[in-house]
Amino acid sequence: MEAARPTWLDAIRAAKEALATEHLIQPRLRGEREALRVLLATRHGAVLASTAAINQLKALIVSAPDELRAELRKLKRPAQIAYCAQFRDRPAQDLEHRMTARAMRSTVQRVQALQAEAKELENEILALVRQQAPELLGLLGVGRSPPPRSWSAGLTRDDSARKPPSPPSPASRRSLPRPG
Repeated sequence: MEAARPTWLDAIRAAKEALATEHLIQPRLRGEREALRVLLATRHGAVLASTAAINQLKALIVSAPDELRAELRKLKRPAQIAYCAQFRDRPAQDLEHRMTARAMRSTVQRVQALQAEAKELENEILALVRQQAPELLGLLGVGRSPPPRSWSAGLTRDDSARKPPSPPSPASRRSLPRPG
């Protein structure tokens, strides 16, 4: 059995070997790979900012004056965004209503701009991937649609996996310890 060596000895040996070699490791090439990385990072930022703006819109809807909230609560998100984008200043409304509508319109304009930016970046990313590595487009999560959410949540396509558990049998109930 070999005695344990201190890890710092291994580190020194590895460093000496690395310095002694003439062929040093090259960093990853820039070019297409870096172009894809910056586009992905920028798109990710746009998606995060869009999500934050949508959350801000939802908060504005929750705290909006009753009349405005009632109009928007019955709509789904895309319809809410389209509806709020059409808001115009109505001097007949009270100050709170006008400023809430103004804030919603501003927030929706931000959401629309960020979503358009993310879509534009996605198209540029797709063009780069088609050019550099088209075989990736056939992979799940890259080119093909991901599986339904229910599958990713641990459920299977097997219907038996969705059945509720059956009650315990009478025999197993009798074997439980009794209090007392």
